[in-house]
Amino acid sequence: MPHVDLTKAIELIGLGLLVGAISPTFGIGGGLLTVPLLILIYGMPTTVATATSLGVIIFVSLSGTLAYVREHRIDFRVGLLFVAFAVPGSVAGGLISNWLRSMALHIDLLQILFAVTMLTVSSLRIISVLRAGRDRGSSRDSGNGRGATPPPAETEPTPRFALVRAFSDRRGVEFSYTARLWPGAAVAFLGGVIGAMLGLGGGVVYVPILTAVMGLPVAIATATSTFTILFANPFAVLVRFASIEWDLVLFLSIGVVASATIVPRFLHRVKAKWLLTGFWTLAMLASIRLILKVAGVQL
Repeated sequence: MPHVDLTKAIELIGLGLLVGAISPTFGIGGGLLTVPLLILIYGMPTTVATATSLGVIIFVSLSGTLAYVREHRIDFRVGLLFVAFAVPGSVAGGLISNWLRSMALHIDLLQILFAVTMLTVSSLRIISVLRAGRDRGSSRDSGNGRGATPPPAETEPTPRFALVRAFSDRRGVEFSYTARLWPGAAVAFLGGVIGAMLGLGGGVVYVPILTAVMGLPVAIATATSTFTILFANPFAVLVRFASIEWDLVLFLSIGVVASATIVPRFLHRVKAKWLLTGFWTLAMLASIRLILKVAGVQL
């Protein structure tokens, strides 16, 4: 990577502002944007781009976690259990990435893995968001003018390996749910592996597990995912330290800290459907561009 001049410094700070705004919003580390942009704009090797992304994620997760602590939205009991599984996964993912780099393969296998993972995750998330919006619309239509009364909810017994949680955040929003710990927490190991290998932080795995498998509300899941990344990601950084471009991390982190500290305070005002759809569409397009790049198609 050439010396960072004033123009590149401004570009990197601007990129950091974008990454810092998006990451705590969705409980991810920011690699979904950082990695493809470093590869496509600056032509960095994938191993270096993913490692550099891990360096930036330290500041993303730290800023986001501090903001979420102030908002009282982190489920620390679930988060600490997640960390216990995610840390060994991060170490394993970093070692696998270093091994792939030492193999000196003729194809960029790590870039292919990143692009396919990002394409799969973004496609599933777009479908999920659109389906949720359709279901809400159907439920409103079915109740209009018919006087329909939903059946009374039946009390379900608390499952084994579960925590019953009830608390309110700084703004008085109350959360009450049962967190199913198994097998969700164990799958956090996979999130650590994927995050360390691909420079993602792990949130693309953590958030779906926390919501769909463990039953956490989205607002709590994104905050708890950011908390998990804060403690799991440094282990991946240590393993991949030699591949990180720290001068880029410095300028990216200036923007990251500025936006990641502020954005969580205003998330309650965001219309989630359109924000989510736009973000995951952007991630899908970036993944397709990476796949075409590996295939030698120039755009």
